[in-house]
Amino acid sequence: MIVDFLIRPQSENCRRISDISDHCLVGLSPFNGYYTPSRVEALVQWAAGHFTRVDVLVPGFEAAHTLTAAGVRPLEAVGRVRRAVNQLRNPAMLALSHAGVSAPERHVHTWTQLMSRPAYAALREQARTAYRVDPALRAACRAVAREAVRSISDTEPGEEQIDACVSYPIAELPLIVSSPSIFDVASSVFVYHRRIALAAAVLAGPATGMRSAAQQGFVVAEPVPPDGSG
Repeated sequence: MIVDFLIRPQSENCRRISDISDHCLVGLSPFNGYYTPSRVEALVQWAAGHFTRVDVLVPGFEAAHTLTAAGVRPLEAVGRVRRAVNQLRNPAMLALSHAGVSAPERHVHTWTQLMSRPAYAALREQARTAYRVDPALRAACRAVAREAVRSISDTEPGEEQIDACVSYPIAELPLIVSSPSIFDVASSVFVYHRRIALAAAVLAGPATGMRSAAQQGFVVAEPVPPDGSG
């Protein structure tokens, strides 16, 4: 069954970029009940029908740091991340294949794999530096890390736990700052199921050490109920 999605841009510039329909990066989160196989298939299929090119982002090994920070043993954390990646990657590739995308495996990426792309690697180093020297960006990254640990452990994490998993938002920052340069496209829209906390920080501009590219957009995509309400 084809599912339609309602998009909510995070700014007027995001709406403009979304209307161009050039490139879409679909972000998929691990350990999140929202991203069932059927939901992933529906979202990626919808994106492929609305944008000229679609890429999909699934977690890299950095996601294991969140689990270990929440008290999961390292070996178990690695296994859980591997399973989570497969549960996201497989339906995404299936949807891309059904949409007629050739070599769908080339359109599903982890942060780890993207390190081979110079634009991503350079932006990630820039993100590390900005995290160290910019209080506003540091606070935004730590807030994301805190929420990630809290969602798994159901307890308030300490500062050391946040330190242990802050690599997760730092790895995501380059894709929020400039997906167009990473994927070599004129413009790009990052699609997620809720407002992206880090996007609000980089859209703020001079208040952070990194600023979102002019052709980088962000939208929230929500499935339209079968009765068309919402």
